[in-house]
Amino acid sequence: MGIDEIVVGLDIGSGKVCTVVGELGEDDQIEIIGIGTARSLGIRKGVIIDLDQAIQSVKESIESAERMAGIRINSAFVSIAGSHITSVNSKGVIAISGESPEITENDIEKVIEAAKAGIVSSEKELIHTLSREFIVDGQSGISDPLGMSGARLEGKVHIITGSITAVQNLVKCVEEAGLDVEEIIFGTLASSNVILSNAEKELGILLIDIGAGTTEIAIFIEGGLAYSAVLPVGGVQITNDLAVGLRTSIEEAEKIKISYGSAVENSALPEKLVEISSINGKEKHNVSKKYLVEIIEPRVSEIFNFVGMEVRKSGCYSMIPGGIVITGGSSLLPGISEVAEQVLNLPSRLGRPHYEGELADMINDPSYSEAIGLLSFVTEKYSTGRSFQSTKRKIGVKNIFTKITSWLKDFF
Repeated sequence: MGIDEIVVGLDIGSGKVCTVVGELGEDDQIEIIGIGTARSLGIRKGVIIDLDQAIQSVKESIESAERMAGIRINSAFVSIAGSHITSVNSKGVIAISGESPEITENDIEKVIEAAKAGIVSSEKELIHTLSREFIVDGQSGISDPLGMSGARLEGKVHIITGSITAVQNLVKCVEEAGLDVEEIIFGTLASSNVILSNAEKELGILLIDIGAGTTEIAIFIEGGLAYSAVLPVGGVQITNDLAVGLRTSIEEAEKIKISYGSAVENSALPEKLVEISSINGKEKHNVSKKYLVEIIEPRVSEIFNFVGMEVRKSGCYSMIPGGIVITGGSSLLPGISEVAEQVLNLPSRLGRPHYEGELADMINDPSYSEAIGLLSFVTEKYSTGRSFQSTKRKIGVKNIFTKITSWLKDFF
């Protein structure tokens, strides 16, 4: 490319807001040049509940990223979460039209439109239509039918929708904070691009993204997204349990969770007492780390039990031999992978980004998975063109990638 381009990922979570600024150079490589984080205010379980507070949090994150990058940014690709997110698998069928039996771009668009028919209601906003498989005259397993000959084309898609109100409030929040919204992207779909390998997606795998207010799940089978859901539980519930059990403030409970928390007891380490401040801060008392585990483990098990219910509902349990990958800020809790294995009876590992640039030490952390994943997702989407069809915002869409003709998909 002759000129550099800037792409921005904005992850608006219940615990923090994160802005990541990437620069695309002439060598078609992304270099992350700015990161800004801010505590989330006015956001609960992935949904904006106080617009003014949320705007301030987003502004703070943007300004911090701009200072590090040394530039002003105008637009961003924004992640979305929340239990209002729903998904469904659908299928469309069309007869191949025209003088030639060769499948065209127009035919592919028509079969995808047929698959979407009747799915989106007046209360739902279409976020993604993801192609899973095409079938030409009964021949299945086709990923790209363009140019093939046939009389009948079927298309299987995975459709993700969200509450219109929630989407509109998210867009308004970002715009009021000073940025145009390039596109709304389901957070776990984005993070999967930097957490999962193509081989894992082909084999069949469950990605669990545990944030502060929500737990997002995505099941990949034969390379495509087969099932997705958002659960209204996350790290905040663990913190609340600690605050109640330890009779302390939410702020103190969060510090204790980060510094001493664990989902499993480590008998190899000597027992250690942890000093706890009372709610009023005037009194202190000591508790054992074992007692912390007794508070934390039941909630972590509950989260994975909820995940298990979703997986069973999906009918995909037997199709994920690759096991589980856990990411998100709350995945940093020691022992969480072991609990996942016990509850779900599947092998588990922690997932984190694998960026190799100058800021790698800062951002190769599970809590940055969605923000970094947004940049990777956009790279893949605009290099393949048709694989991902997400809803464009009519306001502020600049589509900075229309000039891109060649990308390296796996730049991380």
